[in-house]
Amino acid sequence: MTQNSTVLSGIQLDQFMDRLEVEHQEHGADYLLGQLRAQPLKAASLESIGRLHALWVNVGDADAAKAVLADDGQALIEVTPEDARNELKLNLLISQLRLGNYLKDEQGLLQALDTLQQLTSEPLPFDIEHYRRDRIFDDLQHTTLDVALKAIEVRHTLALINPGRHALRAWDAADQHRRRARVLAAHERNEEAREAALAAIAALRTAGEDQDVDANDWLWLGDALIEILPLRLAMFEQPVVHLITDLSLPQRREWEVRLARLAARSLQAQGDLAGALKICEVAALSLESGGGDNFVEFHLPWLLENGQIEEAGQRAFMEIYEMRGHMWPGIAFWVHDRLLDAEEQSAWWPLCVMRACDDQAVLERFTSGLPWRDESTPSLGPLLDALDAARDDLEQIDNVFTEALAEARRRAPNHPWITRLVAVRERLAGRIDGNTELAMLREAITAGNMQDNRSAFSLISAHASVFGIADALRQPQLPLASGMYYYQFANALEDLVEAHLEGLSSEEAEPTWWLLREVQKVAYEQGQACMEQCFANGRGHRFDACAHQYSMLCNDLAINYRCYYNLYEQALELHHRGIAASSFAEHYQGILNNRIQLEDDPGIAEAAEQLWHYAADHGYSRFDPEEDLFAVTRALFRQDREREILIWLERILKWQEERGISDKELGYSPLFSRVKIILFLSYNLPEAAASLWQRYAPYFDESDEPSLLGCSGDALKSLGRKEEALDYYQRAILRSDPDNDLDQRNNEVFRQSIAGLQGSAKPAGKAWWQIWK
Repeated sequence: MTQNSTVLSGIQLDQFMDRLEVEHQEHGADYLLGQLRAQPLKAASLESIGRLHALWVNVGDADAAKAVLADDGQALIEVTPEDARNELKLNLLISQLRLGNYLKDEQGLLQALDTLQQLTSEPLPFDIEHYRRDRIFDDLQHTTLDVALKAIEVRHTLALINPGRHALRAWDAADQHRRRARVLAAHERNEEAREAALAAIAALRTAGEDQDVDANDWLWLGDALIEILPLRLAMFEQPVVHLITDLSLPQRREWEVRLARLAARSLQAQGDLAGALKICEVAALSLESGGGDNFVEFHLPWLLENGQIEEAGQRAFMEIYEMRGHMWPGIAFWVHDRLLDAEEQSAWWPLCVMRACDDQAVLERFTSGLPWRDESTPSLGPLLDALDAARDDLEQIDNVFTEALAEARRRAPNHPWITRLVAVRERLAGRIDGNTELAMLREAITAGNMQDNRSAFSLISAHASVFGIADALRQPQLPLASGMYYYQFANALEDLVEAHLEGLSSEEAEPTWWLLREVQKVAYEQGQACMEQCFANGRGHRFDACAHQYSMLCNDLAINYRCYYNLYEQALELHHRGIAASSFAEHYQGILNNRIQLEDDPGIAEAAEQLWHYAADHGYSRFDPEEDLFAVTRALFRQDREREILIWLERILKWQEERGISDKELGYSPLFSRVKIILFLSYNLPEAAASLWQRYAPYFDESDEPSLLGCSGDALKSLGRKEEALDYYQRAILRSDPDNDLDQRNNEVFRQSIAGLQGSAKPAGKAWWQIWK
């Protein structure tokens, strides 16, 4: 009963709710209920309505929560400006839907949905897409059939009234029918579900030229409907095949993998499990550069259903081994299920748990997928009990590993993967020395025919700890099974070598760095061969099919070729292959770098333009156009394209301004580029050159760098400012290092320029110039 007749509203209500939200945690629902009923409350804003009705829900008073939305909501509508009322009404209806869903109030939900649909006939001058995407519409699809179908209808109506979705009308129609099909199938209205699924296909198939429909849309539709229409696989395949004909081979192969997944699911839905598993040779290829997106969520259960327990165990183990903290969470359910089987003797299942104990993050990911147990559940054995305890206490990781190791040894005491995992763990814990670890790894890798990057890295790391990193790099490297393995192995070596060479001088370390570059080069080349073979025939190792992985490998091999072997043409070819497979900005940067090394002036200009526009359109966090400004403007100058230098000058000055870099903060390299630009412009665009000189002259004048001073002299000489040029040349000579050969060679040029200026004048004109570095 209300004890205080004073209505609490506005700021006082907000403060009251602030206090209750804290006290609710301390005193519980009964206390909160008493406080809410102690006096009348009136929410006067949308935020306050949301908070107050949530408090009533938390104490279990559904009627009071509804009253807040209805009464306080209506009062707020009446005082809201007319042009904002409809958005307020829509927000209140969304809140009613959430409350109705929580209360499982079917009639209330249907009424709110009807009201919302009626509202769509009125002007809604706001971002309707924000509301169409609200999660409540997805949630309502999992309620009763009538509510689910009505929610789908209302969502589609919200799409239709949005003029910004004109090019997506076909997609929206397909989406409506797709959702209806899945809801009807879930309620076992199979014939109606098939009709809705066919209507979804027809919506995309009959889309006009003004509609935005691509291969991804067909795959999206097939992914949702293939189990409803397993005999209509061709309806999804044919449009995709037509739409991908112009893609590069690596990209087409990825699409073939996606279509193979649809085909496998189609066969499984028809009862042909053996046929589905056969297609998994392609369907289970990974399409993510880290090894994910690999169809394990279908493949693993199918293997178990088909009685291929050993294959399933190895598949589960490799998923955990490779993906670690990014593993499919459902893997834990199946591992748990097999460990519950008293007759199961495969060692792969306890090995899965051993690998899940790689660190606490991996174990946390694994335990998140375990079936829930309450306190009344009897013991399931030491291993499963230890896993359950670790769910709430990751410090139990060593105990879990110990139990998993004991179970694995009981099942297969000499299993190579037991030795492999134990060797690394025991060495990290300091319980064995490097020689012992190395011997164990050699034994395990040979016995288990291990060809993965982690095993190869563990072996070379152990060898380096015993015999040194240089000797380890000279050893014959393990043959690896996939391009991803070679790529990750080569990249991981960088940090290992750096750690071993710490404290050495650059001269002492250089031979080992060259050994590393050769090992990396060979690894990248072998990885490239693996992946290109997979692209050529459409089959290969699970980790050879990802186009982006191939693109990254091409990029790193191209960098190796350019930086260490001067193989510029080969590097360019790799960058072009990478762009065709999966473009990213580093390839465009690499093309520019190689064109600069080749002194290909037209190529430099073209590559710089491509990089600039790609970075603008797609982003490039490491993009610094200052680094290549001199080379690009020099290339334009050599081609008599000085007016394009002005375009680059405008870009670089805007780029500098956007980053808040003042002229005073510019270092030597940017200033050097600018003085060279002044020189390049001085011949045919002297006014632009003079203007640029005026801007930067104070910073050139303050410099102690002899090359910058000398280049300033060149620029002034070209502008016809003889006395100033002489001063800069003389200062450059004075600032030079007598022990620096380059400085002394430059001084000879400066003296010749001085002599020329002091002698008879020469006719002005475009002349060759000296690059001072």
